[in-house]
Amino acid sequence: MSTVVPHESAVLRAIHDLGLELQIIFNRESVMVLPAAVSKQSGLEEVLRRLGVPAHNAIGFGDAENDHAFLRLAGFAVAVGNAVPSLAAEADVVTRAANGAGVREFVEQWLLAGREPFRPRTIAVGAAADGTPVALPVRGPNLLVTGASGSGKSTLAGVFVERLVREKYVVCLLDPEGDYRPLAEQEGIVVLASEPGTEATRAEEIGHLLRHRCTSVAIDLSSLDRSERVRAAARFLHAVQRLRAETGAPHWVLIDEAHHLFPRGGSVAESMFDFEWQGVCLVTSDPDEVAPAVLGVAERVLATSVPAVTERLRLVSRDAIPGGDLQAGEALDIVLTDRPGPRVRRFRVAERETSHRRHVRKYATGRLPPESSFRFRGPDDRVNLVAHNLETFSMLAEGVDDATWLHHLERGDVSRWLREAIKDDELADEVQALERGGDPAAARRAVLQAIARRYTPLARPQRDGGGDER
Repeated sequence: MSTVVPHESAVLRAIHDLGLELQIIFNRESVMVLPAAVSKQSGLEEVLRRLGVPAHNAIGFGDAENDHAFLRLAGFAVAVGNAVPSLAAEADVVTRAANGAGVREFVEQWLLAGREPFRPRTIAVGAAADGTPVALPVRGPNLLVTGASGSGKSTLAGVFVERLVREKYVVCLLDPEGDYRPLAEQEGIVVLASEPGTEATRAEEIGHLLRHRCTSVAIDLSSLDRSERVRAAARFLHAVQRLRAETGAPHWVLIDEAHHLFPRGGSVAESMFDFEWQGVCLVTSDPDEVAPAVLGVAERVLATSVPAVTERLRLVSRDAIPGGDLQAGEALDIVLTDRPGPRVRRFRVAERETSHRRHVRKYATGRLPPESSFRFRGPDDRVNLVAHNLETFSMLAEGVDDATWLHHLERGDVSRWLREAIKDDELADEVQALERGGDPAAARRAVLQAIARRYTPLARPQRDGGGDER
């Protein structure tokens, strides 16, 4: 239903008198009467949902007042030459020609000419000392996020993922260690666990989620052994490559523990990696162990430890690092250029919105290699109980006799294992303080409770020396 100006006042009175749930929208001199919540924006949202195309990959054309919300939703806004001034002021491009001729002009000069229409949007991941935001272009260079284990590289990568998802960009994250499981708390991202033998099913699910719901996906590979992870990653990368060709999404592919999936010497996952991709972020503590061809796609580096870029990669000298060694929560932003060399700046990483728990599944219920497992032997080597993870450790620690427990506690074996194999310095420090106590039963309870607090519900201390549950 529609009429023309100046009859909008009469239409509003009629809507009020009849108690109708309708709205009026202007289109130049036209007065359009529509059901509440129905607009060009809602129509575009439904079309994109059915097509499985993200809004950021849509181009919108408009000319009148009722096109504002519609064009703000689209990833790129075009106002034709006869558009109202307020719309032209908000558009990314204004054509010279009017109406349909303006649409044809844009298609010929942009799409057929191979020019990519996109807004120069950025995602802030922190701030420099003077408060200047450190922002990454959404369609910018590929990234490498690197740093020593425990230095905060996964936290930094997590900030980037959270903010991309919040801005409704589509992300696919390969997570070999289960670090990113807490992202499931955030709206717009689904965490899927890949179990042995489920790669084909998971690849199909991922395709459905990314294509038909424009939902970001994190794939937890921590229950697989290393060779299974590489094979699964290859299958997922193949599926993502096909989706990108068809829909333009996901906008970003993040690959954590990249040295596992793309080791030097090649892998089946590397064979499925498209070296022409943009929107790739590699995350690794061992950048020098990544296949050189894969590592070479990164044009910008975010580092959470100085040695990662001065010794392992040798991108810059220590003299080029402003302010010396990094403090907790700081990182380096290094833009790789041919001349006069990389540009380096220091910044403080933004806070994550979801909690970060390091390698929770791997250390809690995964299987550590034999050399990293804990062995309960006792003072006379009369026992040989092997704990391949924290869950098994908690069960065995609860059941071993006091002499065996006290033997390992007093030698510092428990805190050493937590520090070196589990790589949890905070937990190791807490347990190390308990090792100096004189009550083995109390120390046993406290150690198991400390583990349970960080890795619940996987480890639940129950023994207190008398058998009562605590």
